[in-house]
Amino acid sequence: MRQRLELVRSRISTALIHIGKKTDDIILVAVGKGHSVSSIRELYDLGIRDFAENYAQEFLKKRVELADLPEIRWHFIGHLQSNKAKSIAQTSCLIHSLDRISLLDELLKIATPLHPVRVLLQLQVDPNDRNKSGCAFEDASKLCAKISQHPGLIWDGFMGMGPAESSSEMLLMLYDKFVRRASQLWEEHSLRDPSRALRPMKISLGMSDDLEIAIRCGATHIRIGSALFGPRPKKHHAT
Repeated sequence: MRQRLELVRSRISTALIHIGKKTDDIILVAVGKGHSVSSIRELYDLGIRDFAENYAQEFLKKRVELADLPEIRWHFIGHLQSNKAKSIAQTSCLIHSLDRISLLDELLKIATPLHPVRVLLQLQVDPNDRNKSGCAFEDASKLCAKISQHPGLIWDGFMGMGPAESSSEMLLMLYDKFVRRASQLWEEHSLRDPSRALRPMKISLGMSDDLEIAIRCGATHIRIGSALFGPRPKKHHAT
């Protein structure tokens, strides 16, 4: 585990040097989907503080089992079913995968200024990739406007998932376009909420195989699973 973490950190550092940024500019989010609580503890002991899960049931179970870790920060990055929204939103995690009005409506039922819900808007990276969820860019402005109007939501930026099989050149083009469009939406809707203009936009983009490209294009959060934990166990069922 230590060697894998050192390798990932080295890749991040090299990518940041090429664009003139520092390590502090990137949040490494360890994706524990399908992996044991003990492996998460091991990474925590090595200094990782941000952890993500894809499935609601697994997320809630691990969060309870790791409640003794005082500095752990949780992220939910998977497709969130509307009937699971309340249980996830009550955990003070950052939800990366807000992608539709129906899910937003569920979150708004429990979001208050005293107990806000933190979200990223998940946008499609490649509109031709039907296997990835996310809000289409042409529909995003309406969703952004509704997010902006509610004081119980803290909207921090955007999340994207690249297509599984693409060349480096294609990913570079897609990610660059994604970040530019996300930035336009952020600037447009910051006019509705001046406090947002004072916060840096978060971009959750890139995984184990393409973290360098994502960093080059402007990612602030990279979601790393197999490069840290190794291959996921074959028998893994969660909802």
